[in-house]
Amino acid sequence: MKNLYHSASKPLLTLYILLTITFGYSQKNNTKGIRKLIQANGIQIETFVFGDGPAALIMAAGNGRPAIQLDELAQAIASKGIKVVTYNYRTLGASTGKIEELTLHDYADDLWKVADGLGLKEVYLAGKTYGNRVVRTASQDHPERVLGIVLIGAGGEAQPSAETMALYQRYMDPSISKEEWLKLQGQLMYAPGNEHLALLDQAQGEFPTLAGQQAKSSDATPKEQWSTGGTAPMLVITCLLDRVAVPESALNIAKERPKTWLVGLPLCGHNMLNEKGNDIKRLIVEFILNTPSDEVKSPKQD
Repeated sequence: MKNLYHSASKPLLTLYILLTITFGYSQKNNTKGIRKLIQANGIQIETFVFGDGPAALIMAAGNGRPAIQLDELAQAIASKGIKVVTYNYRTLGASTGKIEELTLHDYADDLWKVADGLGLKEVYLAGKTYGNRVVRTASQDHPERVLGIVLIGAGGEAQPSAETMALYQRYMDPSISKEEWLKLQGQLMYAPGNEHLALLDQAQGEFPTLAGQQAKSSDATPKEQWSTGGTAPMLVITCLLDRVAVPESALNIAKERPKTWLVGLPLCGHNMLNEKGNDIKRLIVEFILNTPSDEVKSPKQD
């Protein structure tokens, strides 16, 4: 297999999953996700546990997106013997709690409530787009509990175009119609030619109120409190046609942060799960099962 897995200093590998929309839960087959409610500090967090294994991965969804966004990815990773946990942000599904006047630390604390509620001491973390800010904050707040961290569509280090920023502000306006939301979802989240995939997102629901409040929580958190994402090994996955979290952001993270590996995927945009799902699944599984180190080693000879 061609090796496309890159770091600022060394190579690893690359790969591919197709996201479909299924939302089933079965006590008999927990690769479908077992629903659990975590209650702590006056809020409730709806979580879903997929599979089982010695390694555990907690994944946070995108900006204003429900846990179902990660279902197919979670199922695929769990099939490789890894316990995967997803959860609904506050106000989504059965999750409760205020969303006004929060910071990223509040969302990171919710993630650690999930880990504590499931008895997970040390975990891998993965965040999709906005979720990567949540997991970076969680890792920076408690680096001693993080074995590795994966960023899927990482922004914050380089700004998108003024046109994209204006469209995104409109996208987060709770007053927009379903038709306009769908159009903007296609424009902003997908590579040219893949806009029709926004229908998959629409089927999962539209939550612009949460999206707007989450954006405010990010703005309210000083960048130095979340951007480095702690000290654990990190895998950064970016799509080369992402107009929201532009690839330059991912490159800057990999160049500045130790123990960071970077993969750039072609022909996909910001909502890459629907475009390059198999690549993302394989990269995450490889990263967890073979968490890379800083050591320089010669390839093994067969």
